[in-house]
Amino acid sequence: MKIHARESGHLTLHLTGPSLASRLPGVRRRISAWAGALGMASEVVEDLVLATHEALANVADHAYPDGDGEAWVEALCQPPGMLTVVVRDRGRWRPPPEDPGRRGHGMAIIRGLAERVVIRRGDLGTTVEMRWMLA
Repeated sequence: MKIHARESGHLTLHLTGPSLASRLPGVRRRISAWAGALGMASEVVEDLVLATHEALANVADHAYPDGDGEAWVEALCQPPGMLTVVVRDRGRWRPPPEDPGRRGHGMAIIRGLAERVVIRRGDLGTTVEMRWMLA
């Protein structure tokens, strides 16, 4: 995982290679540390970390079912109190199964945690943009 922190309010993570899913705990810790260092409330940090984890889990499960691929996370905290997190991949969109069983709730979780969610699907991959207004 490559980590770029261009400034205190901007974090970029680039995950590559096999076993994308196995890297998610490290991403959770890194995003939590970044958001905590910015002084975000613990509830916001928890929502941010879980929503980002769910978006990346979707990348691992759907964009790269063989486990090998690339994903990017870009988090930006801008005045006046807007937090934006973008998760993107270069995989192919696959519609979810009709009966996902106990799985398949990631997007519902993300929509319940973020104030705004925009999903873009295309030939070059999928992008999930999540936004929160901070107090």
